[in-house]
Amino acid sequence: MPIADLTESRVQNEILSTTTEAIHPGIRENALDAHPGVSIVYGKIGSVLSGQIGADGSPSGTAARSRQGESIKVRVKLDTNGSARRMASGYSEFSTDTSDTIRGTRANWKLYGATAIMSNFERRNNRGSAQLADLWTHKYSDAMSALVDMVASDLFSTASPANAVTSLDTIIAAGSSSLQGADAATYSKWASRGLSAKGTAPGSVSFAGGSFSTTGIANWRKAFLNAEEGSVRPNVILTTDDVYLYYEASLVPQVRFTSDQMTGQLGFSKLTFREQPIFHDPYCPSGYTYMINTDTLYGAYAEGALFDMGDVMQQAFQDAFSVKIIFQGNLVCDGRKFNNKITGQTA
Repeated sequence: MPIADLTESRVQNEILSTTTEAIHPGIRENALDAHPGVSIVYGKIGSVLSGQIGADGSPSGTAARSRQGESIKVRVKLDTNGSARRMASGYSEFSTDTSDTIRGTRANWKLYGATAIMSNFERRNNRGSAQLADLWTHKYSDAMSALVDMVASDLFSTASPANAVTSLDTIIAAGSSSLQGADAATYSKWASRGLSAKGTAPGSVSFAGGSFSTTGIANWRKAFLNAEEGSVRPNVILTTDDVYLYYEASLVPQVRFTSDQMTGQLGFSKLTFREQPIFHDPYCPSGYTYMINTDTLYGAYAEGALFDMGDVMQQAFQDAFSVKIIFQGNLVCDGRKFNNKITGQTA
């Protein structure tokens, strides 16, 4: 039977709900796509690299992984299984070596937040659903871009600020560097290998490059090879604008724009090295190139806190409304040796 129409008198809340549900995903993706580094671990580029792409060419998810708990548990392999042996016959005994090479390391959650605020003065001066939704979209975009920009900057930091996500420079390291509670000096196969020969002790590993015109390509080849074992290899390269141009200039015209079709169709970088896409990020430290395997180095996040928006709240002592944008996560790794970097690259 027909029932009476329900009139929505809470115009403000209805518009906010519509904006959050329909507009927020686009705002988030636009903010993430502005920074290749953060998009690789939390956005569209990561979706492409992980194969999570729809038939229409749009990402169907994120490469980031949802985690729960008071910290992020990461299961890592820190040495070679010692139970493998050559057997003289079918009656030979198998090894009873416990091969205790797996450890559950832990990374701490990192928390970021931003606020979009609209006063009732602004709301009254922008009457009408279209105008109000447009104003909220602008405020959401402003707060979201500031939050994503901060996370993007911290991903590339070489001197991580307090409470920041773990940076690429911290993860891709050797020496006595500790990550998630596991020290590279204690677990030698836990360290990245830099440009040194495989098997070099972590304390002697060097990541230093030099002039790109003389050693750049050779260093890239060595760094890539050092992060490769069988079919496990870096699947994305991040570098600076300058180093990106050094590499582009080193290529012959016929291969200069060889591209991965999927990333190219989505408007991303088209240069490749060893068939892997290359991206340049303005926050990448000067002279650096990172070679990343996104299966072993990835973003973790708490459900409901992947740059998500909270409820619309009325300010207690202001004639205003506010919406909080929250990010709770971190950058984690379960295979440091499959990721590498080169530092100190110049023209």
